[in-house]
Order: sequence, then C-alpha cells, then structure tokens
Amino acid sequence: MAVDPPPPASALMEELVEEVLLRFPPADPSRLVGAALVCRRWCALVTGAGFRRRFRELHRAPPLLGLLCNAGPGARFVPASAFRPPGLPAGGLLRGWRALDARHGRVLLRWNPPRDAAPGACPALVVWDPAADRRRDLPPLPWAPYPYSWNAAVLCAAAGCDHLDCCGGHFLVVVVGTNSKEMFAYVYSSEAGAWGEPASARHPNDNVDFAPSALVGNALYFAFQMGTAVLEYNLGTREMAVIRLPPSPYGWQRIVLATMYDGRLGFATADKSAIYLWSREAHGGGDALWALTRAVELDKLLPAGALTTFSDVVGFVDVIGVIFVRTGDGLFSIDLKSNRVTEVSKDIGFSGIFPYMSFHTPALGVPSAVEGPSAGA
Repeated sequence: MAVDPPPPASALMEELVEEVLLRFPPADPSRLVGAALVCRRWCALVTGAGFRRRFRELHRAPPLLGLLCNAGPGARFVPASAFRPPGLPAGGLLRGWRALDARHGRVLLRWNPPRDAAPGACPALVVWDPAADRRRDLPPLPWAPYPYSWNAAVLCAAAGCDHLDCCGGHFLVVVVGTNSKEMFAYVYSSEAGAWGEPASARHPNDNVDFAPSALVGNALYFAFQMGTAVLEYNLGTREMAVIRLPPSPYGWQRIVLATMYDGRLGFATADKSAIYLWSREAHGGGDALWALTRAVELDKLLPAGALTTFSDVVGFVDVIGVIFVRTGDGLFSIDLKSNRVTEVSKDIGFSGIFPYMSFHTPALGVPSAVEGPSAGA
C-alpha cells in the first residue's frame, strides 16, 4: 500500500514550528541556522525580531558561548559551544589584542601592539559584539597624569534592562586606576560618543589589577594587586571606595570577584587542594563583613595528579555557577551545582579568562557593515 509523502515543511502550522524551534538549545546556535535554511518561511521566522525576543525570554540565562583567554601574542577565543565568531582566523587568535572584560554580550579589548606594529595602528580600546560581528572604537583616554595602574569594564547603559536583547543598544565603559596622586575613574558613553569628566578619590596605596571585574547592583568592583582590598565604583553617585577583604596571613594571592547567587558581592580563591567562596555579608563605609560560604575539595573532583604543582581560580561565570581552575595539568571548568568537571584546555600559559555569554540567533542575508577586531589586528 502506497504511503503518501509527508507534507512540505512550508505547509506545517507556523505556530507549531515556532514552539519547536523556540526549544532548541541556545548553546548550539548552529541548529537554528540549519532550521533557517530549510525554507523561506522558516528563515523569516527564525531571523525575525519577534522570534528572537521570545527565544530569549523562554531561556532567560544567556548561554556560555566561549572564553576570551589572554596568552602569548593576543587574546584567543576558546569555544564552549557550537558558536564561532565570524571573521576570526583559524585558532580564534586576536593578535595584538588583550581582553579586559566581557559582559551583556559585549567584549572589551585593549590594543597591546606587537613590536613590529606601526604607531597608532589601532585604537587603544574597542568594544566588540562577537555574535553580531560589530565593533566600536573608543576615543583615546584623556590621562592626566598617566596611570601607574588601570583596568576597565563594559556594561549595558539601559536602566532596568534585563540584558536578554541589549547588545545593539548603548553601553558604558568604566576605566578605573591609580596615578601618582589619587585613584580615578572615567566613564565612556556610547550614546554621547565621549568620555565624561573624571572622578577621583584618595590614593589607596595599592594598584589596580588586570583581573575580571564584578557588577553588583549599581556598583562595579575591581581587585587590587596586593590582595587585601577591592575598589568599588558606584555608577549612580560616581563615588569610589576601598572595600577591605577578609584577613589572610599574606594577602590573597589571586581572587576572582563575582556576583553571588543572592545578588551580593563575592569572590573565589584557591589553595593547592580547595576552592573557597566568600560572600560579603554587611558593610558600612570601607568596612565589610565577609563569610566563607563554601569550600570545594579539588582532589575529589579533578583527575589524579592534577594538583601536584599548583591550582588557582582564573574565572567565574556567576550567572550559571561555573568556575574555572588552572592547574599544572591544564584548565578545568567546575559546575558548582552538579560538581561536573570538564577539561577546557591543556594550555596554561595565559594571564586571564573572560567568559563570553550571549544569545546568538541567525541573521541570514544581513551582512555586517562593520569589521570585527581581527581586521584591525
């Protein structure tokens, strides 16, 4: 008995197709691309603004698409999903660039030119949207005087934004640092296209570290190099403060700041055999009360022999509770909810890790009008 062929894809109920496609895993954007190539109707559905909004509202937490790792000649994009930024060379290397931050679907890069680079070949700071393949070159900073130390962060500028679909909107870049007289902060607004007037405060007798920052409420936090305090910058009042960390015999050798699950400031640190998670309990001025909230025994999770030399925390994805630990055997990720361990890389020769989290839905037939940072590099 002959069996009738199935109806063409275009004849399926559009509402049913959308309900199925909405449930595709956001960490594997190639599946949506494949769906968009089935037929024109599916392509129009998947690439539409309405589908993109509903897709993000359903899944809420943006997926971890990759890591920006600073090493050797530049920052390298290490995939953590099926996503690959368009325009990057083989191996994902952004030669001459260093990652400073990654937040709200954007990556902040600084130009660290190789010796043979022409003077002024690239801007000092660039904000890059890897999913949309867009970049924004920032004007030079009006250093006065030139800093002893500095660091920077990027974030969405929209008040009350849920950060599910804000990559194309306005953003802020906050630069903090120290010079011979004081600590300072500059803020760049993409809406104004310029740096604002600097804020300053008493010198902290320490230098700002090139380590990942944390956004907690309306304040940004940056680590100091001595490991005894962090710098707090309030985005609303433009005030700066020094927040002391809990005591350690010699200062914390390396900390990674994070927003804890309950919305408070926290940090992670490690010794040879364990990770320690601390949370800020209460504060008043520069004083803070801290509590040790969890200790994770690494020798029970990592492969045998991984802790023979050293271990340190190099990254923390606070939204999904994943921490990155570097040992003499390589780089590992640990899911703090399930204790699942994944080997990310055998390479340990890097100076910083910045998780890149974003939704990525295809925009077929819409070529980018702006080059990615690899073109400048």
